[in-house]
Formats: sequence, structure tokens, C-alpha cells
Amino acid sequence: MKTKWLVVSVLTLLVVMASAAPAAALNADCDTVAFTMTPDQGPAGTQVAVGGTGAMGSFPFELYWESISGDLLASGTSAASGDFSADITIPAGASEGAHGVVFFGTSETEEIVTCTRTFTVTAATGGEGVQPDAYTQARTAMPSTGVFLLPAAGLLAMGAGVLITRRRR
Repeated sequence: MKTKWLVVSVLTLLVVMASAAPAAALNADCDTVAFTMTPDQGPAGTQVAVGGTGAMGSFPFELYWESISGDLLASGTSAASGDFSADITIPAGASEGAHGVVFFGTSETEEIVTCTRTFTVTAATGGEGVQPDAYTQARTAMPSTGVFLLPAAGLLAMGAGVLITRRRR
């Protein structure tokens, strides 16, 4: 009987985890969210104004350097209309060349969206150059994806398995 309970619990947990996995696959491309950067090139340490449309109204968004596992450049909440804006600073240690600035948020159609725009880092021009501490904002949190609910769902599934097993006795 214990083996049956264990099998039911494991299968239920696998079903719960498999049903949560497609959430990561819901990433829509940039069809629904559009954003621009002004300027879109400059030396490391450049201040950039980011603005866009198509996000879910009054919902949080984040901007990252290179990927959503990169440095958090800014976070905020979109307006009720779905418009969003933020000021970012290109990391001081950024190498010359093309780099991605990634929008991470939710679209008007309630899909998780990661959308990338290119910022081209150019050589510093004269003057003092970029100070080493020009970029000091550190990544403070992981994006909220609901993965934290998986342990609770697993416990719920195991509890249901126990109840089912006890009723059959």
C-alpha cells in the first residue's frame, strides 16, 4: 500500500511540474511590445532613456543587460495604458560592440515577453572617460515567474494522494 501511495504522489508531482513548465514557453517575441532607446549607441557609462508600448497596464517590468540573467538595469511599473519608460546606465565595464538591452515583462495579451534591442558601445571620446563606478546598480531580484508555487503545488498533490489512498482502504 505504501508503494501505491508513493507512485501516486510522484506521478501527481510530475503532472504538476509538467503543467508549470509551459509558462516558460509562453515567451512571446517582440510582436506585441515595442521599445526604443535614446541614444542607441555611446561609450560605456552612457545614460539612456528607454520607452515603449504594448506592456500589460499597471504591471511590473524589468530591463536587463544582455539577458534576463544579466545585470538588472532598471525596473518599474507600466502605466495603465501599457506605456513604460525608464532611464538606464550602460555598464561601465561594457566592451565595445553590439550588446542587448532586454525588456522582461507581460504583454497586453498577458503573455510573458522578453524583447531585445541593440545598444552599440563605442570607444570613449576624450575627456575623463568613463569612471569605474559609473554603473553601480546591482541586480537585486530574480524575475517573478511563479516557480515558487511549485513546492506548494507538490505538497498539495501529495496531500491529495494521501487522502485518495486513505479513502480506498
